Amino acid sequence: MRMLFTCRPAVGHFLPLVPLAEAARQRGHIVAFATNDPVIDQARTAGFEAFPAGLDAAASQARCVERGVVFRDLPPREMRRYAFGQWFSAVEAPPRLADLERICGAFQPNVLVHGVAELAAPLAATKAGIPWVTVGFGLLLPTAIATLAGEGVAPLWRAHGLPAPKFAGLYQHLYVDPFPRALQFPEIVDLPAVVGIRPAGTPATLAPRHPGSRRRTYVSFGTLWNNGPAAVALMRAAIAGSAGASEAVVVTLGRGTDPAVLGSLPANVEILGYVPQHELLPNCACAVSHAGSGTLLGALGWSVPSLLLPQFADQFDNAEQARRAGVALVLRDAEVTQENIACAIHRLLEEPAFAACAASAGAELSAMPDATAVLDQIEALAAR
Repeated sequence: MRMLFTCRPAVGHFLPLVPLAEAARQRGHIVAFATNDPVIDQARTAGFEAFPAGLDAAASQARCVERGVVFRDLPPREMRRYAFGQWFSAVEAPPRLADLERICGAFQPNVLVHGVAELAAPLAATKAGIPWVTVGFGLLLPTAIATLAGEGVAPLWRAHGLPAPKFAGLYQHLYVDPFPRALQFPEIVDLPAVVGIRPAGTPATLAPRHPGSRRRTYVSFGTLWNNGPAAVALMRAAIAGSAGASEAVVVTLGRGTDPAVLGSLPANVEILGYVPQHELLPNCACAVSHAGSGTLLGALGWSVPSLLLPQFADQFDNAEQARRAGVALVLRDAEVTQENIACAIHRLLEEPAFAACAASAGAELSAMPDATAVLDQIEALAAR
């Protein structure tokens, strides 16, 4: 088969597609990506054919500024409403659709696999007469956000003489869900077809962990929330609080942050650049993060409970669902102090209920289908 993968030009939107693309390539399918800078270079470095599609990241942000919006300056809880209701739909989808139509005409895919924030894909696939698969990178979109996405892209469907589908057509054929049901929104059961997928780095089998056997804390704020005064202040508080409650702390800063911005650090703190988190989490008993989906799922994959300090977008929903599931404690806004962080970490390390709930969620993640099993369903969909 010929499989076309497409996503927004952002690393966090590209990485969830890679395991499926790798599995398809290993099975002998012809695989290509349609995206733009900086992700297109990553796709090519990974050995995939890649076609430029839509705006690159810089141009996309510039279009928002032209509309009078600086995304980082929006109130944190308004970011996702703007992103799906206007940015991903009205700004990004039209130019990407034009490129996808051209690419589909030349590449002739049997199926289109797209990230949940790539809203041109369902329309491109509809016009090409092929099915599409929507791949989530976190929690299911709340109904209000999915509705905004549908409203934002509806004029594009109508401009092509087609009725606008509910929720931008995201879930019409198959939705690939990386979240365990223990944390997922209950609306997931209303979708026509859903298949879980084990997040990358999550082991297929996991030996039981012993709560409190290791007092090492992992601190990470992902790949985007590592620069600027607010991010540095948050990291400093997280590191100081973690150091006061843990025997050892390991911090990953990613590739673009200079460790010098953190100033002097306690002796029990180790600062690293980019390290795959599955190489560190097996030896940690607690994680501190911004509640990004990748970091949260990575910790749960190794049965590690989290202290979550959400900052924007979907992180608030991730944090609330994790709190309800008993796998995390959450601090927000004025609550984020060195003392409160140390107190929360002490609870996570000493109260067995958190580790037990995290182990249950980790077992659910480990039991989810791997990319190869999910590919079976994509192949069947394309064949039908």
